[in-house]
Amino acid sequence: MDFDRLFREAEAEQATEPRELYEQLPSKAQGYGYLRDVQAQVLTKWDERRSRRDIVLKVNTGGGKTIDGLVILQSYLNDGVIPALYVAPDNYLVSQVVTEAGRLGIPVTTDPESPEYLAGEAIGVVNAAKLFNGRSIFSESRDPSHRIPIQAVVIDDAHAALTTVRSQFAVTVARSNGTFDKLLALFKEDLRTQAPDVLLDIEAETGNGFARVPFWSITSHLEELRSIIRDHKPENDRDYSALAIRDVLQLCRVVFTRSAVTITPPCPPIRRVVSFDQAAHRVFLTATLADDSVLVSEFGADSELVAQPIYPLSAGDIGERMILAPEEINESITAAKVREKIVKLSDKYNTLVIVPSDRARAAWPDDAIFANASSLDNVVGRMREGYVGLVIVANKYDGIDLPQDACRVLVIDGLPQSYNGDDRLNALMRASVTGIDDRQVQRLEQGMGRGVRSNEDHCVVFLIGRRLAQITIDPRTLARFSPATRKQLTASRTVAKGLKDTPLEKIMQTAQQALERDPDWVRGAKRALRGLAPEPARIDPATTAERRAFDLASQGNLAAASRILTEAAKELPDERRAGSLLEQAAAYLNPVDPAQAQQLLATAQAKNYYVLKPLAGVTFVPLTYAGAQANTIAERLAAKYGTPAQMRVEIESIFDALSFDPDRTEDFEEAMRELGAFLGFNSQRPERELSAGPDNLWALETGSFWVIEAKSGATSEFIAKKDAGQLSQSMLWFGKHYAPTDVATPVMVHHSRKLYKDASAPVGMKILDERTLGELVNDVRAFSVGLTGNPWCDPEAIDRLLTGHHLRPADMTARLRPVTGGAV
Repeated sequence: MDFDRLFREAEAEQATEPRELYEQLPSKAQGYGYLRDVQAQVLTKWDERRSRRDIVLKVNTGGGKTIDGLVILQSYLNDGVIPALYVAPDNYLVSQVVTEAGRLGIPVTTDPESPEYLAGEAIGVVNAAKLFNGRSIFSESRDPSHRIPIQAVVIDDAHAALTTVRSQFAVTVARSNGTFDKLLALFKEDLRTQAPDVLLDIEAETGNGFARVPFWSITSHLEELRSIIRDHKPENDRDYSALAIRDVLQLCRVVFTRSAVTITPPCPPIRRVVSFDQAAHRVFLTATLADDSVLVSEFGADSELVAQPIYPLSAGDIGERMILAPEEINESITAAKVREKIVKLSDKYNTLVIVPSDRARAAWPDDAIFANASSLDNVVGRMREGYVGLVIVANKYDGIDLPQDACRVLVIDGLPQSYNGDDRLNALMRASVTGIDDRQVQRLEQGMGRGVRSNEDHCVVFLIGRRLAQITIDPRTLARFSPATRKQLTASRTVAKGLKDTPLEKIMQTAQQALERDPDWVRGAKRALRGLAPEPARIDPATTAERRAFDLASQGNLAAASRILTEAAKELPDERRAGSLLEQAAAYLNPVDPAQAQQLLATAQAKNYYVLKPLAGVTFVPLTYAGAQANTIAERLAAKYGTPAQMRVEIESIFDALSFDPDRTEDFEEAMRELGAFLGFNSQRPERELSAGPDNLWALETGSFWVIEAKSGATSEFIAKKDAGQLSQSMLWFGKHYAPTDVATPVMVHHSRKLYKDASAPVGMKILDERTLGELVNDVRAFSVGLTGNPWCDPEAIDRLLTGHHLRPADMTARLRPVTGGAV
């Protein structure tokens, strides 16, 4: 008998102090003899707070979070807190946790219904979808006598698990599913009052706008909606989202696009997962969060406890990254040229490219390895084993671990986008002045962390896309990254300044210095992170108010829920966000006081035109001339931006959205409105704001307008009869609402200038095609660059730049091209 091992195992079973427990683990693999300093720091602080219910541990990527989580749960088990569950974002990371537990000698099981889990003899390990779903073995869908209990739970990579929680507690019905047609028929007339043109696009399966069902329509059709959802048969037989939201269906938001309809509650009904909701101890492990209050809104965590996270002493324990944005370093460099150089780098180094969509991968070589959901694990495994070359993944910013030579070059090609209708609506309703939301910042940071998995690791990160580059230097967005990432971005910015306006070849040589371990770079990169202190948690009172209100509304206390949001809106300086809260307050109030709800909604609409239109409609106010163009621009620049860099971020976000892309037509129309405003014109979206009129309306001069129909999603070689007719209808609308002396130019944004033979163009119709729009974008970009080199709010300087870049009203109209007809 091995008495030494026998007694050590007995001691380990009794130890609860985490460092002592770790030391006494009897079967640790070689190399696991001692805790790393950063792990010991975190575990010691946790032990001091172990009695608390909700605890947040913030440790940089590669800081040993998995070991921390396993030791914490084993400590709880040794203390009699049984059973204990470890939750990883996906199956790939579940396997990593199991492997790590094996190296530590900590018993685990992937079957939480096993006797070992229930008796506390092994830690249960599951993915987030196993815990959070409508038919979870931990939820109220099970009889209490058969429900699997949880006393202590660790949510690893909580920032990544958020995505799973959101998707599991929202119903998405694809166009191909018969339920879609039933829901469209149920709400068709209500959609017509909110967004008539988008409804036509949805019926024709064109465009990419979204149309919302008013909350009062959900109330009046609730029983029919329940019946349809009850009969809904999802394509995936493991999709239990309809069960997950059925008890809060009356509180949900319903959004249609041409491809799907989403039914989403204001917050995930997390209390339905009873075992998680009632667990004695919940520990959230996260690398960083742009907004820590999402742990409150999505997981129902205690806001006061979330505001007191545990950090290691230094926030600089992270792998070395040189982060380069060639297009920002030298504005003559194109994205295509950067991709060519990166392809050459991949001949020597494993290179991971993250693109925002399947469509975006077309910019890369066809012979690159494309890793999709089914092949990702295999491809990642091959990269970890040796040289693979160039690998492309779409919209996968987390859940990939590529240490050391597995990934030496990492590329983020384009800003993460939201394609779900409700996500896009939410982003537009809450977008900051920079045009991005915290979810995008979070996903961007997660993506940049895929290539460094410990503080001894290193890689070079390339950012492709001007908007992406500007976001990483704008103080308003830079502040939303983690302290370590922010320091690395700042250090990389120092490198970029030294390379300013240098050729791409020189930039690639600089990247090569980092890859080949130039000692001066290595010393400077490590020095930048030395002594970096953690920062306080970021808690948004409005977000925590949304969770409190939702919990009250779920319990039937609708009036109190509405009051909480109304009060929270009063404290917000951001008008758009305040309008969003007031709309939700109106939705909660509607079943008990419909008249007051409509008044609240009218107030919300005045602050944010993306909210629903009240039953009484929106008061029409004709668009007027803004005044002298240079003076107007100067006033708007001074009022909206603190620095030229901030201005450049916003204008790049506009350019990013001005792409002929069927998946981003809504973004395009909003960007056209913002472009008009940036150029000193008054700009409006009548169809979105009033449910009538053109997509965009610009007032260029006194009595001079552009009536704009944006067909950026059109794929036909010719302008369709329907589209030309829509522009004619918009001109008729203009004639009814504006003085006879006002002159409007009918403008269609379309990649073609040719009409179908049966199409009739309105008199004076002009085209802003892809080439002309590209030329305009280039001139406006040059104008914005010129502003940064002048007294940028000086009307005289602005006036000279407008003339030099041909952006006067007459110059703008001269850019438009004539339409041609007669196509077969």
